[in-house]
Amino acid sequence: MAHIPIKWAERKDRLFITVDASNAKDVAVTFGEKSVSIAGTGITAKSSEPHELKDELQLLNEIVPAESTFKVTGVSIQICAIKKEEGYWNRLVDEPTKATKGWLSADWNLWKDEDDEAEENAAAANFGGYGDMDGMGGMGGMGGMGGMDMASMMGGMSGMGGMGGMGGMGGMDMASMMAAMGNGDHGHSHGAGGHDHGHSHGEAYSDSDDEDPSDEDPEAPAADITDLDA
Repeated sequence: MAHIPIKWAERKDRLFITVDASNAKDVAVTFGEKSVSIAGTGITAKSSEPHELKDELQLLNEIVPAESTFKVTGVSIQICAIKKEEGYWNRLVDEPTKATKGWLSADWNLWKDEDDEAEENAAAANFGGYGDMDGMGGMGGMGGMGGMDMASMMGGMSGMGGMGGMGGMGGMDMASMMAAMGNGDHGHSHGAGGHDHGHSHGEAYSDSDDEDPSDEDPEAPAADITDLDA
């Protein structure tokens, strides 16, 4: 059987088969497990007049007939055959390459090498068009947030007034605070009849090892200077 002019390309999961026939009419494409049959009329490079189109391709491997499709355009018949198993065939039909040179050729408009498709899939994995996310304007240096500096932001917390007696956190030293927590018991007792300072020595936490003189016991004021003169 004489073959009609056909071009082809592939992806790992499908075949693209193009029949160069313009003004194609009454087109029928039948898919088998390892074959594609084409019938109809149209104009090809063999003749400038409409003539019968009839061909059957014995494919190299199996396809899925139920998922394969075709469409007719003004200049060609386009066939998409879904491969049963993913992978590159490198040949369309089960015939020696030298036997197909006269009618079968690569469709360079659709052709992609296996490496090209791998790069395309990698780009899709990176959210297709977002690249490696370096250019998201706000992730690298946070361009969209005015170059926010975390160290500066933490430093600025020292001025956060109005936090319920924390005094703006005053450059709070975490190590000192933790040490103070371990020393909550001052190691002395006022006894059952002792005076009440208004706070508990056993439970109070100190923000610093250096106590503020203003925190001294209000019931034990410093000696009056006139007493010293006496």
